[in-house]
Amino acid sequence: MPQREVYADLYFLVNMSMDLLCLNLTAAVTHRRARRWRVILAAAAGGGFALGVLLAGLDGALGIALDVAAAFGICAVAFAGRGMKPAGVLRTVGAYILTSVLLGGCMTALFWMLNRLNLPMDALTEDHISVWLFALLALVSGLLTRHGGRLFGLSRRTRSATLEAVLFGRRVTLRAMVDTGNLLRDPTSGRAVILCDAERLRRILPPQVFLPVGDPARIRFESDHNAAKKLRLIPSAAATGSALLTAIVPDSLTLTDADGSRPCGDLIALAPLGERAAGFDALLPAQ
Repeated sequence: MPQREVYADLYFLVNMSMDLLCLNLTAAVTHRRARRWRVILAAAAGGGFALGVLLAGLDGALGIALDVAAAFGICAVAFAGRGMKPAGVLRTVGAYILTSVLLGGCMTALFWMLNRLNLPMDALTEDHISVWLFALLALVSGLLTRHGGRLFGLSRRTRSATLEAVLFGRRVTLRAMVDTGNLLRDPTSGRAVILCDAERLRRILPPQVFLPVGDPARIRFESDHNAAKKLRLIPSAAATGSALLTAIVPDSLTLTDADGSRPCGDLIALAPLGERAAGFDALLPAQ
């Protein structure tokens, strides 16, 4: 069996770069938010795993099983969060594996076509490719993979907008998606209600807002006139039952979408959105 010389540091960096690209593609096609440091950490873990498998010489069924387990681990590091349901986990891991396969396939096909053209390039031989050409192939393959993911239906076409809100004197920017199923309105004023993931606003709003209705600490908080006039209770009905959602009257709210920026008079209600929000912070009512 022919022996090959492999540089461990280069092998790690190449695999880390490919995982970084795959994770960003996965986030793009699934509309999943992820902190940059978590994506980098997950990509580094993927590079370390690939190097470990190479050094251990693992292949066959065991190698495939480890690859699948590593995919779950890498996606957990990059994307795991509260409210993530099993279906969302499987969808994210599936998207990561599919983007990895598509990306590798695109790069192999491009490498094969360039070889067939017999271009007079020192950067490309039958078994060698330069770093700059590798990066170029990865970039082109990444673009093809992202659009391929859209063709396979991994990415849903969504109408989205950016919300600039001031709540209890503190400013926050929210990424929102239009949800035709959001029909909530304030029964008193008739104003439409934007559903926002409660965890996204936990550091912005007073802690008493997150207490159950009727809690003594919340009652004391609501007894203040300035606080009381900013809160509303919105009745909400779903298949699992009915509930009262706490809504906030924003000090100011600006909505920016494809039509430009404009003031918005909607209320913002706290809700456990989970996978329903597809990685967005909030759900806008269809206007």
